[in-house]
Amino acid sequence: MMKSDLSVTWLPLVGVAALWTPAMVAASYAWKHGEYYDYGWFVPLAALWLTWCRWQDLDSPVRWPSTRVVLALAAVLLPWILMLRVLGYADPSWRLPMGLLGVTAAVASHGLIAATRSGRESAGFVWITLLWLSALPWPSVVEARIVHQLTQGVVTAVAEVFQMFGKPVEVMGDRLRLHALTVEVTDGCSGVRSFQSFVMATWFFAELQRLRVMRTLTLLGCACGVAFGVNMARTYALAWIRFTHGPEAFDRAHDMLGLLAFVASALFFYFLSGWLAAQSRRTVVKTLQRQ
Repeated sequence: MMKSDLSVTWLPLVGVAALWTPAMVAASYAWKHGEYYDYGWFVPLAALWLTWCRWQDLDSPVRWPSTRVVLALAAVLLPWILMLRVLGYADPSWRLPMGLLGVTAAVASHGLIAATRSGRESAGFVWITLLWLSALPWPSVVEARIVHQLTQGVVTAVAEVFQMFGKPVEVMGDRLRLHALTVEVTDGCSGVRSFQSFVMATWFFAELQRLRVMRTLTLLGCACGVAFGVNMARTYALAWIRFTHGPEAFDRAHDMLGLLAFVASALFFYFLSGWLAAQSRRTVVKTLQRQ
């Protein structure tokens, strides 16, 4: 293959990276200053690597659109992206321009892949697109609702467990109360960080293991359930330490238990994704054997 052919083959990937760059630059403010999105620094490199791997596996030849079409699309996209970036500079925490940049990149990148390869092969990049989008902060209304629901769910579940073991723990808003002692379950302890990071990890492992839709949805549901369960166990342990051993022991155990909860969830998530991938490969082998 000539050098010029290689440049044409890989040029669409440069276009995909260029389309996602403004959204990732805008989202980096949330990664740096936000409370829940520090995992976003991992996403661009992971998404680019997975895109490169899938691109190598495609069979159809690269078709490049005419120069007139490319220039026409650039004339539409560049002013739109520039306007959204200007709005982002005016208020870096404003999530609407970030979201619109992400939607623009998703639609344009899939259109670019469909134009240069095929529509069917463009659909194969959907998990990677969802991985890109997971790095963007959620709309504030959605995020606040999820945080509230997770906090209330954790508090209620932990109180029920305490009562099962004979401890008359009461729920007071986002606090657990035992006699005169109270433990506040803050937003950071609600499990929203684990929930969001495992949603991101679902798309990463789904693409890495080449999982089908139903297995990916199974992985997503299990990951969210495990993240909630492990965080509930962490909250129960911290509340028990606070009620039993006092605030000093609570402060000492807080970060360590948070790290243990994350490691336990991550290990479960990793082995579950591997198991689902192995089951998928066995299904393919059995199908081939029958044929």
